[in-house]
Parts: sequence; C-alpha cells; structure tokens
Amino acid sequence: MGIYTSNFDFNKYRAFYAVAECKSFSKATELLHVSQPAISRSVKELEEQLDTQLFIRGSKSVKLTENGEKLMGYVQNAFNNILMAERSITESDKELTGEIRIGIYSHIAVLMLPKLIKEFNLIYRKVKFDVITVSTPEAKVCLKNKELDFAILQYPIFINDPNYKEEILCKMDNCFFTTKKYYDLYMKNSSRNLVEYPLILPARGYNDITSLEELFKRKNMILTTSLRIYEIQVRKELVKQGLGIGWGLKKCVEKELEDGTFYEIPLDFMNPTTKFSIAYNEKVLDKTTLRFLEYLRDYFEREFH
Repeated sequence: MGIYTSNFDFNKYRAFYAVAECKSFSKATELLHVSQPAISRSVKELEEQLDTQLFIRGSKSVKLTENGEKLMGYVQNAFNNILMAERSITESDKELTGEIRIGIYSHIAVLMLPKLIKEFNLIYRKVKFDVITVSTPEAKVCLKNKELDFAILQYPIFINDPNYKEEILCKMDNCFFTTKKYYDLYMKNSSRNLVEYPLILPARGYNDITSLEELFKRKNMILTTSLRIYEIQVRKELVKQGLGIGWGLKKCVEKELEDGTFYEIPLDFMNPTTKFSIAYNEKVLDKTTLRFLEYLRDYFEREFH
C-alpha cells in the first residue's frame, strides 16, 4: 500500500544512485545521457521529498551525507533485486543467458578461471562473466548487497551465517621459493634454519599464514619478516630481485621452478595447505548461475583433486 500512497519517482532514485556511484554530477550526466540541470533537479526534489541533505557538494566532487549513505544501501539493494528479477524472467529454458558475477583474489583467478570460463562458454555461448578481484571483506559486502553471485576465496569466508552456503573447492600446496643465491646459502648451512634469512611473506589474517606461523612456533622459531605483501605476483618479483625467500602457492611459481628461475627450499616438515571455497546465497541464484555452480563443482573435481 505504501508504494501507491508515497510520492515515488524511480528516476529521482536513479539520478541519486548515479551521482553517488560517480561521486560527480557531471559524470552522472554522461552515464545517464541526460542534462546536468535535470540530474540536479531530480536530486534536489528527492532531498526535499525526504527532508534531508543527501550530498555534500565540493568544488570537484561530491560525497554522501550520513543519511545519503543510509539511502544508498537501500537503493543499491533495490536496484540489484530488480536486475536479478529481470535475469530470472528473461532466462530461456532452452538456452542459458545472462551474466555471472564472481568475486575472487587476483592470483587465484589466474589459476582457476580461464579454462573454466572457456569450457563453460563453449556450451553456453550467450552467458557473460563479470570477474571482480576483491579482498574477503569486500566480497562479503558485495554478496550481501547482491552485487556478486559467488565469491571464491580462502576458506572460511563466512562463519555461522545461515544466509550463505560455503563449499570447499580445493586444497593447494604451498612452498618456500627463492633464487639460486639464497638456495645455495640455505643448503650449505648445517642448521638450515629459515628464520636466519630474509623472508617475504603474505599479509597476516589468513588461515594458511596463521598455520605457518604456529608451525614455526612449535619448532621454537619465530617467523619474522620486514616484507609482508598480499599479492603473490609482487612477492615473486621481490624474490627475483634477490630480496629473500618467498612463500606462497606452489602452483603460482610452477613455471619459475621448472625453468630454474626459482628453487624450492626443502623442509623437514609439512607446509600448510591453503583451502579455497565458494560462498553464495542459494535463494538468489537463477538458472544460469545454478548451472554454472554445478559445472564448477565438476571442473574442480577434475582439475584440482
């Protein structure tokens, strides 16, 4: 009933959303292909209707007020719900269409997605993909706002949240890797104590690096470093520059280990593995994304087990 009695104008909220996304009235004008006075008028009318200021206007950009932030959350959710409804209704029973939106770490996207997407698109040619590289906190927000269909990240993504399903896709081995210089020094050292060397490690806060640090503690060694880098591609480059011994997914350095750019440091203990999982809200998945989920499970069973 409220929708019929309120002074609801979709275009006002559309203009508000565009300005909030672009952080600029002029850029919102280009996005929506309408005049700037029309955008400004729509936002002003919405502010008057809601009896609140939605934007703080600056000389070069704008930012949301506290009430603007609150409204943006609701509007974003509403627009995403509409898009999902369109996807569901326009799906063909005979041929899958639509867009699959995946949030994933950049380094595992390279390992996991190219072949998977290629295989899926050979069967379902009209399906599009929007792959966004994200951190775990960003992915959780995007899933809750329905901006992503799936998040493929290090396990666990969600803990005790009944709204989301999470399935472990695979486990991957890790290794210490370095150039010949540090490899030779380590192999000639009778104590072979890794903490004596400069280490290049991932950022804290993930299960695998936590497990590694606990493993070293049990061996009465404190794993310290002056270089913590989230991106393994950057870690690899730092190792190539001779800055120390890196640690990370073995699959990410396989090529360099094979061609002699890197050498794997042998250990007398088992390196922790890294688990990757996929998280999603099953209630909002359409036919296309459900079919992709089935295909993805089979793909990981074939390729990573």
